[in-house]
Amino acid sequence: MHVYSTRRVYEGNVINLRVDEVDARKGGRRAFEVVEHKGGVVIVAQPAPGTIVLVSQQRHAVGEDLWEVPAGMLETGEDPAHAAARELREETGYRAERVRYLWSAYSTPGFCTELLRFFVAEGLTPGEPSPDDNEEFVVRTFALADAWAMVQRDELRDAKSQIALAWAMRNGAAG
Repeated sequence: MHVYSTRRVYEGNVINLRVDEVDARKGGRRAFEVVEHKGGVVIVAQPAPGTIVLVSQQRHAVGEDLWEVPAGMLETGEDPAHAAARELREETGYRAERVRYLWSAYSTPGFCTELLRFFVAEGLTPGEPSPDDNEEFVVRTFALADAWAMVQRDELRDAKSQIALAWAMRNGAAG
């Protein structure tokens, strides 16, 4: 796909927005809006077999508090494994002996560059969370079956967390 022009619309702390003029598949050109995002990490943390750590936080964009697995945005130039260990520590207090890379997935490739990297945290040691000044979390360990029941009742609605939970259910990974 050939890009004829790019127009910057917005530059922010979390996202940037650009409009690209590109070839249309059926001929001609079309404008394509692209949300640029640095990417993020998603962490499966299981302090005991059959459990998973979830955090609840306010998500202003959807107007709800959501239960999610620990996750966060990459800092510029940050190694994803380092970011996973950092986010786990900040959000839950847990320290991991290792964070093992699982896979990556685009969150919404139809309009966004965000690439999520999934990790499992192994060898967990509890500690005190150290959230950023603008963050506030409720941290809780759930039985895998109870967390999956929340998905089935439409109470755990975060897609990355549903994927991470499905992996934990299938793999029975222990912390």
